[in-house]
Amino acid sequence: MQKNILITGGSSGIGEGIARHFYAKGWQVLITGRNTTRLANLAHELPGLHTLEYDSLKDNQENHIFQFIKDNWDGRLDVLVNNAGHVAISPLQALNRETMEEMYRVTLIGPSLLTGGCVPFLSQTKGQVINVTSSHGIKAFPELSAYGSAKAGLNMLTSIWALELAPKGIRVNAIAPGPTHTPVLENAGFSAEIIQAIQQSEKNTNPLQRRGNVQDIVANAALLIDSGSTWVTGIIFPVDGGISIS
Repeated sequence: MQKNILITGGSSGIGEGIARHFYAKGWQVLITGRNTTRLANLAHELPGLHTLEYDSLKDNQENHIFQFIKDNWDGRLDVLVNNAGHVAISPLQALNRETMEEMYRVTLIGPSLLTGGCVPFLSQTKGQVINVTSSHGIKAFPELSAYGSAKAGLNMLTSIWALELAPKGIRVNAIAPGPTHTPVLENAGFSAEIIQAIQQSEKNTNPLQRRGNVQDIVANAALLIDSGSTWVTGIIFPVDGGISIS
């Protein structure tokens, strides 16, 4: 039977990479995002790809996703990938309430509400949830109070959900990318000079002496999603060139 996968933040970066991978395998793919132009362009490029606008900063945005799954997939969902997110870099004394609340809404509250609503669909298929967290949620770095704590929280939610949903046959795992070439820093509004400095620093401190690329992450996410790992749940899988243990 053809499988169905939902990927939040699927219009660019890691989410887009995962979407393209499973689209090429013939899966039914639904991606969400806030950039409607990018969503439209991908839908045009990849006929049959499903797209929905979704902004986890707004209330009740999950409802039209649930309705899509009911109407178009007969309530069946095999894989949910919680990938949507952004980066915030700030020294502690410059942090403000808006930055912290927005980070937690996108990284913790949104995925919690979406995943909870998808449990009935995933129960039908004995499906799985993949949370895209970060090596920054495993290892501490300065000026990442909002981002690092949110990703660490998502790692903990992965463990909690894995325990809670195991009786339903639903597996929950996380993949924790290290510094990866995606548009996330550009989207966060950093200048080219700052981005270059960040990227060089990340490369220099990485044991494998390079930043990751999207395919590094996709290849390892696919191991969890579409391999024989049916007895694996509750793991946090670092794909980071060793930065989380350096």
